Amino acid sequence: MLSGGAVPAISVIVPTFDRAHLLPAVLDSVLAQRECPSFEVVVVDDASTDDTPAVLASRRDLRVVRLSRNGGVARARQAGAERARGALLAFHDSDDLMLPGRLGVLARFLEANPDAGAVFANGLVEADGSPDVGPLVPVALARRLDGRSFGVREVVCERLPVFLQTALIRRAAFDAAGGIDVTLARHADLELTCRLALTGRTVFLDVPVFLYRLHGTNQTRDRLALREGMVAVMRRLRERHPEVVTQLGERWFRERERRHLYRIAWRHWMAAWLHAHPGELVVAGAAVRQALALHRRPTHG
Repeated sequence: MLSGGAVPAISVIVPTFDRAHLLPAVLDSVLAQRECPSFEVVVVDDASTDDTPAVLASRRDLRVVRLSRNGGVARARQAGAERARGALLAFHDSDDLMLPGRLGVLARFLEANPDAGAVFANGLVEADGSPDVGPLVPVALARRLDGRSFGVREVVCERLPVFLQTALIRRAAFDAAGGIDVTLARHADLELTCRLALTGRTVFLDVPVFLYRLHGTNQTRDRLALREGMVAVMRRLRERHPEVVTQLGERWFRERERRHLYRIAWRHWMAAWLHAHPGELVVAGAAVRQALALHRRPTHG
């Protein structure tokens, strides 16, 4: 932990919203990091309505940023990054636990590999307080990628789980990639990872660095929203980084986007039928039209 007025080597950014009951254990896990470069903890309170301000006010080992209105996790992360002082950025969510070595292991890797702009690691998954935990990244994929560079193909095609809670990113690489896209409601971390891989070298290490705790309010529980978010990410990549389509193959890219759109349409149709919501039919129809349009036109050029 940083002492005095020195500039930290690492800034740990913790966005939070209405998680006062979880914050103490989460922050303790961050501040327990040892054998690592100096670090600061920047907590971004995304306009919480619970006791979060009081919890944060009781701690003197944090820098706190209070946002005036709730803007979502992507905006909160970016706000923290803009106020961070470290040359290395680490993001950590306010419902997960940081494991020992998370900062030190990754910082030592970047020090030994100056050509790497970011390093991502593995994590452990705990389901609803169960004593059983498993790896976040499938074992075969983690073993194959361990110590190797990865790119958009691994993230989008092979579905490498990328969580910013596992990453340590050079500030220069973060800025060169353009930072976090705050307009994306879902998968802004995945989209940022793709841009980091496009603009520099990203490496994966098969080392667990955080405990991902599954519970009823995880964003990953909403499969429909995640699928809609993935369509938004694919469109963003297609429009702003057409080289991604070239790398992955135009036919594959369109087929994957169409598949998401048809499944989105089906879910909205089911919601309309089950709950008699006419608006769901409008959304379903729009998704089908977008999918059909992908049959008729190329993605770029």
